[in-house]
Amino acid sequence: MGTYIYLSILPNQISRAEWEQVYEESLTLLNAFPFAQIEKREYFGFQVPVYTRAKELTEKDRYWRISGDLQSKQFAESFKLYRDLDKYKTNRKEEISDILLGDEYNAVSVFDSKTQGLNYHLYILAIAMLIESRFPKAALVSGDIDYLQCVKAKQWADQYLSSPIELPVRVHVDSLLNRINDKNELDQIATIEKWLIVDAEDICRLIYERFSREAFVTWFCNHLKTYSSPNMVGAVKLFTYYLNLTNDIDGLINMACKTETGPKYLASDLIRAIAGTWICLPPEKFSFMDVFGKVPGHPHIVERQLGTAMLDMMFTGREIKTYIPVEEVAKKFKTHFPELSSNIDTLLQDELERIEQKLSLFHFRIAHVLQLAEQNTDGKTYMADEDAFLYYDGDSVALTEAQELKIKMVAYAINRFFTDVNADLFKKVLYMQPIEYLKRAFAGYVYEKQNLVLTEEAWQRVVEIDDIHVMRVILAKLIIDDISETDDHKVESDFRKAMLENKKIIEKIIAYMDDEQAMNEVESFIDKN
Repeated sequence: MGTYIYLSILPNQISRAEWEQVYEESLTLLNAFPFAQIEKREYFGFQVPVYTRAKELTEKDRYWRISGDLQSKQFAESFKLYRDLDKYKTNRKEEISDILLGDEYNAVSVFDSKTQGLNYHLYILAIAMLIESRFPKAALVSGDIDYLQCVKAKQWADQYLSSPIELPVRVHVDSLLNRINDKNELDQIATIEKWLIVDAEDICRLIYERFSREAFVTWFCNHLKTYSSPNMVGAVKLFTYYLNLTNDIDGLINMACKTETGPKYLASDLIRAIAGTWICLPPEKFSFMDVFGKVPGHPHIVERQLGTAMLDMMFTGREIKTYIPVEEVAKKFKTHFPELSSNIDTLLQDELERIEQKLSLFHFRIAHVLQLAEQNTDGKTYMADEDAFLYYDGDSVALTEAQELKIKMVAYAINRFFTDVNADLFKKVLYMQPIEYLKRAFAGYVYEKQNLVLTEEAWQRVVEIDDIHVMRVILAKLIIDDISETDDHKVESDFRKAMLENKKIIEKIIAYMDDEQAMNEVESFIDKN
């Protein structure tokens, strides 16, 4: 699982001169945003990998490589582009004139990496879109993208390029259908399903709005028949999308149970499935789940992908956008299935009660998440721990009480370490060596022990430290993490990165170390827990 951007080309359909011209345009975009690359730098006797400003490299070939950005200080996988088109040439035969008419064996991959939805995602996307725009039938952008992301990427890139770029064909339904030029409705629907990158609900909406009722019913019934039960997640989602479009319970009953070409589900099973769409739940019962909704035009981060998958399994109806009172839904079913009349109300009510119980329990369990979201105001932003510590500035980005406590606990641990009789060997290093020795020890821990890759700015900040107490505090934290056994390695790794990239976190640690009241608070917390 991950958040990808793909770019494929047909290199034999592109001239060398045109490719070089587009490569030069890509350099314009490269220089317009603080992209980062990894380079080796020498610090305190170690050759360490460092995030630096990305630029064109000319070691043997001319190319650039991007791994993240210095603005967000977040990094994922690398993207690389060569000026020499021959780097992408193969012995494959390219007998097609349009990349959409080929298959994966015809095209050559240029980008095939994860951005994990981090800040540089939209800007890498813009470069990929530039290449497809200049070679519309010989290049193709895809991945974990959508229409609004591409609009944002285009708006940014057009500021810097001499001629604007176009949206990728795979996010633009009109361009896609014009390109394939299918005449038959079902063929056009198949093209949309194969190529268009869009959420499943938008696929349903497009087919409902653009094609005949007959074509839509055929498509809908064919999809339902892939599910053996109407209560499977995929089927419930289809019902949800249809009800969002139409509120048409009658039509749904006909397609699911009565149409000859449909799945002919049992009525009792469909009743439970319709309850599972939440269409009978008053919206205020689940409005708290809006906090988990997708942000339009923003790429999914991996954690959100995982969370969405889990929510889809547990709360399949969470995408419902309409409401029909349970009495009206029951009446519809009684009209179609009078033989079940005495059971319909019970089936619906039992399923709704089960859903409400699950929602109530979930609401209780995520209270801290909701509280974090509710704390945000126009003047202050509260973030999850990883981002909160990395971006805390004491002004617009604030810390929650729990996050402040985390910093106090780090300060407490360092104070205890400095007084721990079992840490004499380490204390001799910290207190008997000059600051340059401590900086060399720091470099060793970061590079060889912690495997942290820091920005050039963070390394330079360490170079400029002239207060040996600050250096001792930083090194003590690294030593503590190295010798302690913790179940949550990621939390500590995230905090170490934030501590080294954000000088305000170190300043708070040192301030709390000298704050008797704060240290007493930590002791009290430890005693209670």
